[in-house]
Amino acid sequence: MTLRDDQETVIAPAPVFDPQPNATLDDAVETTYVGERPRTNHTLQPIDHDVRTARYQSPLRYPGAKSSLVPVIGEAIQRAVASRSIRRVKLLIEPFAGGASTSLRLLSLGTVDRAILSDADPLVASFWQVAASDTSKLIARMRDEYDTYVKKGGDRALARWDYWRKWQPTPGTTSSTIRFENAMKCLFLNRTTFSGILHGKAGPIGGRAQTSEHWIGCRFHPDPLAERLSYVGHLYTTGRIADVWCLDWATALDLVPTEFADVSVDEMLAYLDPPYIEKGPQLYNRAFGRSSTADECWHGTMDHEELAGALRTQIPYRWILSYDAHPDLLTDPMLYSSGRVRPAPKRGDVPARAIVKRGVDFTYTASSQTGRKTTREILLTTLPASAVPVSDRLQEV
Repeated sequence: MTLRDDQETVIAPAPVFDPQPNATLDDAVETTYVGERPRTNHTLQPIDHDVRTARYQSPLRYPGAKSSLVPVIGEAIQRAVASRSIRRVKLLIEPFAGGASTSLRLLSLGTVDRAILSDADPLVASFWQVAASDTSKLIARMRDEYDTYVKKGGDRALARWDYWRKWQPTPGTTSSTIRFENAMKCLFLNRTTFSGILHGKAGPIGGRAQTSEHWIGCRFHPDPLAERLSYVGHLYTTGRIADVWCLDWATALDLVPTEFADVSVDEMLAYLDPPYIEKGPQLYNRAFGRSSTADECWHGTMDHEELAGALRTQIPYRWILSYDAHPDLLTDPMLYSSGRVRPAPKRGDVPARAIVKRGVDFTYTASSQTGRKTTREILLTTLPASAVPVSDRLQEV
């Protein structure tokens, strides 16, 4: 049985990530940017590609993907620009890039001029770096992996899944080869593993027995994947994807004003979709740029509070933040109970801004057995309140 990207197979429980005491080779040779330095001055060209208007644009399936929020986010930006409450967004930074569906769509619509994709996970960052800059080679390799292994199914496909799950570069492997192999590892596992989970104990779609109607290759469609990969390369060639970084969120957010000094902070916007508060460490290897366990995820201080503190005090440009609706999110003073922010004036005085808080209910396909479910996301932003007015779709929280 073949599945669309808006359908889901049964999700196997993902375990707590158990960080290893020694970094693996792919951790040690992360390539920070596509090139040796951030690409900041590429001339923008028009987008001319069929995938620009396609329903699905990202080559990756991603746990927690917020595709239903993209129209809300896009309309909020457009409304703020139209009212002249903010200047045109010349640069979007997405520091938890994941599947990058939001950035791809906003670029396609012309809502933002350029975007930087950044992710702390070397597999994810390597994928986007290679998809952007070595597109044709990755497409050819993807097709070969499908024809040689996935299409054959059964033991041959499972053996290849095991190979990629265990793959690590050998000493002496060049950094460019490691990056390319990491990119293919990311794409292969994302398309053949339950819910696209790259880490933990999630197994291959269809299980080891492969007796389910959902076989290991039911999400691996080479022609649509080739089209989407081609689109990523097109966006990079036209300067719309400015660069792809392998950085933790704090470093990425701090680096943007320095590297893009020709862009005013009033023309920058960050979109942040951090890992789930409760399930993040089960789904992602480097949820916040370092390995973390479930016990560290919410109790006490740790990652979510660090992010909240930075957004409340240190980021000079506006931001949009989407979260799962955890009960502490809007009541904890270390998180977002406050209604205002006052960023540190790193590039001149930045006035205090209100934090606008909205609840967004939407439906999604949880699995082929359970059908569609309703969930609530919390949208927090320093865009003007007029950009996100209370409505049937946006509830005040």
